Amino acid sequence: MNEHEVAQQPPGVAQPARRVRSSHIWIATTLLGLGCSNSGGAPAYDGTLVRPTDAAASSCAEDCAAEALVCSLGRCTSMACATAEANNNSAVGCLFYTLQADNVAADEAAETTFLIANSGPNAASVQVELAMPSAGGNLWTAQGAAQVNPGAAGSLPITGKQVTASGLNQGGALRISSNQPVSVAEVESDALTQPATSSGGTVLLPLQALDDDYRVVTYPQAATADVLDVVGSRGGAGRVMIVGTQASTSLQIQAAHAISVDAGGLAPQALSANDVLSFQIGDGDVVQIYSDGEGTDLSGTYVSADAPLAVFAGNISTTYGSSTTGINSADMAHEQMPPIKSWSTSYVAPALTPEASLGCDSFFGPTGGSIWRVLASANATQITLSGPGVATPSPFPPMNAGDVQTLIATGSFTVSATAPILVTQGIDCEPSLSLAVGVDTGALPTSVAFAVPPSFDLQLVIVRPQGTGAPIMLDSSPIPSVAFTSAGGMFQVATVPLPACMPATGTAPCFHQLVGPGGIGMTLRGMDVLSSFALTYPSLSLCGFADACPN
Repeated sequence: MNEHEVAQQPPGVAQPARRVRSSHIWIATTLLGLGCSNSGGAPAYDGTLVRPTDAAASSCAEDCAAEALVCSLGRCTSMACATAEANNNSAVGCLFYTLQADNVAADEAAETTFLIANSGPNAASVQVELAMPSAGGNLWTAQGAAQVNPGAAGSLPITGKQVTASGLNQGGALRISSNQPVSVAEVESDALTQPATSSGGTVLLPLQALDDDYRVVTYPQAATADVLDVVGSRGGAGRVMIVGTQASTSLQIQAAHAISVDAGGLAPQALSANDVLSFQIGDGDVVQIYSDGEGTDLSGTYVSADAPLAVFAGNISTTYGSSTTGINSADMAHEQMPPIKSWSTSYVAPALTPEASLGCDSFFGPTGGSIWRVLASANATQITLSGPGVATPSPFPPMNAGDVQTLIATGSFTVSATAPILVTQGIDCEPSLSLAVGVDTGALPTSVAFAVPPSFDLQLVIVRPQGTGAPIMLDSSPIPSVAFTSAGGMFQVATVPLPACMPATGTAPCFHQLVGPGGIGMTLRGMDVLSSFALTYPSLSLCGFADACPN
């Protein structure tokens, strides 16, 4: 087999077949991971989005009962964790896979902080672990621990563990483990003791919410003046970062369209539409692919495997291609991608606005705005926009699987589709990448606990169904109904400034909780002079499960 050969899938297929066995697939060196799980995996993909049945979830190598624990997701844990892990569409859990993303040179020594919120009745013992390569695979080693009390927030910082190499990296992944259910957000480069020039944030998905089918969103690579001024920006490259959660996982990456990539020499630079790269990865291994050419957009790239994966995407540094100068600066875009099984057919796109005191120069004109990207999972998907954030409620052209559409909008609006889609937002002035709020039936939680870091100007945007009777409570205070305005499609949004987090003890995060009996969605942004983050508490849809949501 020639080292630059790749396999091609026929065009027009809504989802490519899994575990392709063609002799023309480029296969990377096999790296085995070591973990407490058996060899079971998700069932073969048959073209329908279904809830996976992972055999590892029902088998443990140890006698859990002897330790007064129960078996869940391949390891012994508490009954509270096992109960939380039975809920596949929740962002609350006890085991989270991630990595410390590569950053620009100025922020290489900056901390990545994991913000932990515990809304349960018991204290949570939480630790961050690093996958370390060893002769037989990867060993998970503790890097730090925290005790998080009920109704409180905690943090776990980590430095110097960035995964910088493209291609396949044995080990290098991180995971957050807890003995009680928690929610976790990751903020890159937020240390109070060191000025940050490039930061990003995302809410982490627990292991039970992961799957083996993804498509990703990035921004096109654009080497603007601001980007080129930042050492280590790779010319504004987009990237896809994939973390393995089980040993001997077969992984495929398929290009949605022609792209130029840096895959660490394990693949040709130029990929045509539908070309497939194939890897073997283990528990805690990381595959990282960068775009490698001006204008290259990795959006729509399809990632599939025979075991659950954690997939992250964005840009190491970006200005969305704008050369506007002033307070604007190139910044990281970073977001964990939800699996296709949890995409929605209905979204509210709640607009985030910049920090008013900065007086920043807008990327998007005198009225400001946000950059929104819509990604399709199936062929012939019809998209319709409505609400005050769009001037003319008209449908997009039909989209095929892997297609992405971009629009600039001022204000909030709704997006509806005839098949599951993914919608993301980038904020004005300080680039970012965050999810819109999926609002299909059953997707919106009724309670969201979250932690925020100190030092940022914080803005919260809340989504609720129109006509909800009971008030939305933020901590112990109701949000007045007059604060909510229409976003179209029978949903409302409220923009709420959060007070700055001023902890009594150093750099501790602050705890908040939203409660809304009718369902709530939440997007948060933090901004300072040079950096920002934006993150959305995932509202994981059930649309992928037996056509639960109407088209």
